Amino acid sequence: MLVPEDMSVGWFSKALESVDEVRIITDGRINFIEPSTGLEKKGNSKGSMLLIWRPFISPRRMFTIVSKAALMAIGQGVRRAT
Repeated sequence: MLVPEDMSVGWFSKALESVDEVRIITDGRINFIEPSTGLEKKGNSKGSMLLIWRPFISPRRMFTIVSKAALMAIGQGVRRAT
């Protein structure tokens, strides 16, 4: 789940109760999509992170990092494959 990188909010502590991995995105921000228009929403004031749940395991609450460029490269590979 892509969320704003803000560990000071109450929902983050709640997520840590069950999340397996928190993956912090470095070297740029991911723009969110406005649901009503389908367009990117510019002006993100915070970075981004992914909250990853994996079923059937005990949550490890790992913190990892990934660069925006690496995520974009993965996305391009997926687009080419479809």
